[in-house]
Amino acid sequence: MSTSLPATSESTTAVVIGTGLSGLAVAGELSRRGIQTVTVHGLESGAPSTMTTALRVTDLSSDDSAEYLQVMRHLRNHVTSLGLDVRATVSAQHLALVERPEAKAKFRWAVRTENGVIFADAVVLTRCAHNQFRRFLAELGFSLGETLVQELAGIGLFLIGVADLSSPSTRELLRQAKAVGKAVAAVAGRPSNGLVAAR
Repeated sequence: MSTSLPATSESTTAVVIGTGLSGLAVAGELSRRGIQTVTVHGLESGAPSTMTTALRVTDLSSDDSAEYLQVMRHLRNHVTSLGLDVRATVSAQHLALVERPEAKAKFRWAVRTENGVIFADAVVLTRCAHNQFRRFLAELGFSLGETLVQELAGIGLFLIGVADLSSPSTRELLRQAKAVGKAVAAVAGRPSNGLVAAR
């Protein structure tokens, strides 16, 4: 098995991992704020699983199910009308923090897909499985705690519904997407300091 990077690479300001409600909502919010964004399907097994479709309509109450479906229809139409770069058939295969010796920012995210590598200043994870997320944090040198969200924002990693043990409501996911969009816009391109690149 080869460990070399795919030959093609591209660069953007933010990558949203997950093409469900959370991913589309934050992609729309980032677009509204003028942040160049690529949205891809959830990470495959072996890395944090961010399958946004894990929130099934059957897990919600009748009112929540109707609201979820209505919001999803609206979001799909919205991202289509804006021509946002949403790659629903492209899955993230690996996510790592890499050094950038040639630029002012010390580190950048590399999101490997079957089509190549997308480099970004920020990554938004949506609906990550709890146990896989804990392993991923350990690889980065972090652990669950009260300041986790702030610490991860310092390295350009943002979460929607990831650390929640129960499924957030549709309205809560939309609230988180708005807050994350604002946070990404505030730190996009800001240099990170004192970090060790994940291998």
